[in-house]
Amino acid sequence: MKKTAVFGLFLSFLSANLVSCQQGTCPTEEKIKAGVKELVSQGFTVESVQVLRDISGLCEVVIKVSGQPLVFYTDKKMKYVLVGNLLSLADKKSLTRERQQEFMKVSQEEVKGLQKHTDFTFGKVGSQKYIYLFTDPDCPFCKRSEPIVEKWANEKEVEVRVILFPLPIHPQAFDKSVALICGKKGWEEYKSGYNSKNQCEDGKKKVESNLQLAEKYGIGGTPTFIGMNGRVHAGVPTEKDLDKLVE
Repeated sequence: MKKTAVFGLFLSFLSANLVSCQQGTCPTEEKIKAGVKELVSQGFTVESVQVLRDISGLCEVVIKVSGQPLVFYTDKKMKYVLVGNLLSLADKKSLTRERQQEFMKVSQEEVKGLQKHTDFTFGKVGSQKYIYLFTDPDCPFCKRSEPIVEKWANEKEVEVRVILFPLPIHPQAFDKSVALICGKKGWEEYKSGYNSKNQCEDGKKKVESNLQLAEKYGIGGTPTFIGMNGRVHAGVPTEKDLDKLVE
């Protein structure tokens, strides 16, 4: 009886110490903020700190800079910082990217604010289900996305609201975007690479407004999708990725 009681006390003691160890395995938010300030000059917020289950001694930290989630890894004392993609060899997935996607979300108020910036639509126009697409006329990843998004939008009866976002790395993309707006063109002309000398001032102002909007929302690349639920997906999507935007 005494042995059982002693063993029970030992288990309680061991359990309490394990919990205490687990709680202390990651640096505090204050320590993380102090460390990140040495690396990031902009304002930021700490969104999440947690132990990496499969890698002993490493903690995952998620911060947001200008609305954009950034994931990095550190030790329990915040002496070292590891930045980059953590890949799972078992399923060939980037755990870092998946974690970033979880934190890429905008508010419902911000979603509503996007409607007035729409340049044209396609899919099931007028549907109760909708997503926004920030896209560049000369972006190769956008071209890869087109058949995926078009097929999904037609099958799932979703309206896709396009916001033209020409990137500076594509020198003709700005003029093409302006031409599409000035010529009141749509999805089919966009896909065919439409361009013209019609570079009206209203079109230029609209595209400049789109660039400012993307910066405000922390969007730095194309294609970027924002769902009616506020979720954000960056890059070429799968149909499952798109489904998550209208759940």
